[in-house]
Amino acid sequence: MSKYDELTNLYRQTRLTFQQYEDECGAFARELVNGLLEYMEWPRDQEITYLAVGQEIDATNKFYALASAMQMDSESFWHFGVELRIQEASGAYPLSLILSFFIKKMDTFFIVKFGPQGREIKIPDSKRGQLEPFFEAVFVQVKEFFTKRYVQAITGNEKEFGFITLL
Repeated sequence: MSKYDELTNLYRQTRLTFQQYEDECGAFARELVNGLLEYMEWPRDQEITYLAVGQEIDATNKFYALASAMQMDSESFWHFGVELRIQEASGAYPLSLILSFFIKKMDTFFIVKFGPQGREIKIPDSKRGQLEPFFEAVFVQVKEFFTKRYVQAITGNEKEFGFITLL
């Protein structure tokens, strides 16, 4: 085998390993979002939109597939946004919230952060089906946004609050 052949084989293996890593993180991200929506009892008839975070959000050009929205940052976190629309029971006063998540896998666990400055939460791969404490933490932070920061958000110029962005 030539040195070039050796390098092409190494390149192929490295590329396949990275693709497998991306697929694992994507599958975990889907489980995370679907589990969160189920936990929060989000209405199934409401459209969920995935967005690339860290880029200017163009309301006319949104991503709808999670794989398209997931981007890797300089710390090897895959990050993406989930746009959720909330409104009063009558349907009045709709509001779009973008929740941003950062995910990476290290050894036998995933690391998840809410927003770029969020605290890292380690989730063992073996506990992927037991994410209620994680979902509760997200739920509590969204509740805190409405009780402590909502007025500031709608009256000020600031649109980003931790892992929550208003659209």
